Amino acid sequence: MLDFRIASGDFYEVPDLIQGILRFKNTANLYGFDRVAGILPEIRRIDFPAREQFPYCCENLEGIAEALLAYPDEVFVEGGPCLFGEHEVTAFVMTEDGKERAFDYSTGKAYRPGQMNDYALSDDTHGQDFAEYVKTRACAVRAVRFENGKTGLTRQEYLHVFLPFATAAALGTGLVMTLPDMSYRKYLDYAIDALPQPLSSEVRMKFELILYTISDIYLELIERLQTRFQIRKLAVVHERNTELVRTFENARRPFIERKKILHGLTRNPSKLEAIKDYISVPALPYYLFGSRTILEVNSMDETDSYRKCRRAHRGTLNLGCLLFPELLSRDQEHTLYCAPLSCKDYGSA
Repeated sequence: MLDFRIASGDFYEVPDLIQGILRFKNTANLYGFDRVAGILPEIRRIDFPAREQFPYCCENLEGIAEALLAYPDEVFVEGGPCLFGEHEVTAFVMTEDGKERAFDYSTGKAYRPGQMNDYALSDDTHGQDFAEYVKTRACAVRAVRFENGKTGLTRQEYLHVFLPFATAAALGTGLVMTLPDMSYRKYLDYAIDALPQPLSSEVRMKFELILYTISDIYLELIERLQTRFQIRKLAVVHERNTELVRTFENARRPFIERKKILHGLTRNPSKLEAIKDYISVPALPYYLFGSRTILEVNSMDETDSYRKCRRAHRGTLNLGCLLFPELLSRDQEHTLYCAPLSCKDYGSA
């Protein structure tokens, strides 16, 4: 951790001074590569730059190792990227007074007028995010348009796809990849629910054009990696694979649609349905293939989702995680997800 610069809040503790292991968000331990490989020796087959410099957030690797010995055909890896980060897709809302406000779609935050990297702290949006702004002004909204500034994948996004593939190939397991375009659309659905027709349909079509264009970039990478790694059991869950999405949404209900799970998920109703997706996707191998032993390979940014998924499926799944850090952009201040568009470094993976 001292050798690898990381952007992270102060969510660390040392619960056992003798072992001296850092624990992150009271969920997973920070290991070096050698310690991970000591539990899962097959991981040494994975080859990528800086693999031995990364700190890894790990939980229940021992349980995964035991399952690989006892019933290897039933073990799955699960992972996948966010489709886009901050400052990549912008939503513009025009109201009847002729004013147009810009919002970052990923965060929902309003931009300061004329400043597409700075968020407005206090203005006529009254702190509302994009979805709430549109919903509460449905009668006054005249147009919603979107701009896509994403022209490729960042190094972080490449790792989000490469590492689940490489891990599944190294361990000899199946793999479920998730492209959460359906979750991004659910946020929009909440926003435009009260808009009149045909405006709401027009807005949805405009957004889906951007959404699917970005998804196709990932699908092309997934196809190339599958050609390379030849994962024997592979499922790719995304909105246009309607059968898998339907299975996902139906199978998760007994685990997620419970008061003790839904309580405290979010105070923002516009994001509730998307968050339900995020805390369910680590369990997808169980929903789709009946696998009870799952290793989530993702970034440390998904620690909360992993923890909530583990809680929702307690007693059903043998769930573990191998989470890698969020990489810094060229400004050495923001992660690649949060960086301004000029610092995303597309295509440098």
